Amino acid sequence: MKNRNIKFTTMFTFLIVIFVYINYLSNVVMPWQKEEIINTTLSWSGLNKFPEKAKIIDIQKKGSFFSRQFIIEFNAQKEEIQKWKDSSKRLKNNIPKIDGAIELYTIYPGENGAFGGKVEIGEGNVKITMSWS
Repeated sequence: MKNRNIKFTTMFTFLIVIFVYINYLSNVVMPWQKEEIINTTLSWSGLNKFPEKAKIIDIQKKGSFFSRQFIIEFNAQKEEIQKWKDSSKRLKNNIPKIDGAIELYTIYPGENGAFGGKVEIGEGNVKITMSWS
């Protein structure tokens, strides 16, 4: 009986460690984290919600317990992106750097304690990178 309790405790502890690692320390984005990552990125960047018909291409998280970086890419029609830019307080009066067909907006400092980041807007594609440290 005592041996069985030790095995159970060891297995339970192992599962807790794995859960904490995946949720808080790894760069793996679990399906249940996507909405939280989007909301946090929008909060840190001062950007409006994505256009209604936007298609999320990629969501990434990087960092550790002491720093975090979120990268989100989405596609939308040019007109929808323009409306989104005009309604986002950190973009509408922000003058971008132009690199070919890419507009690069710097958001520094970020909001709600975020370090800052950037928004790259191309032909129907938007990439947001925000960091917290």
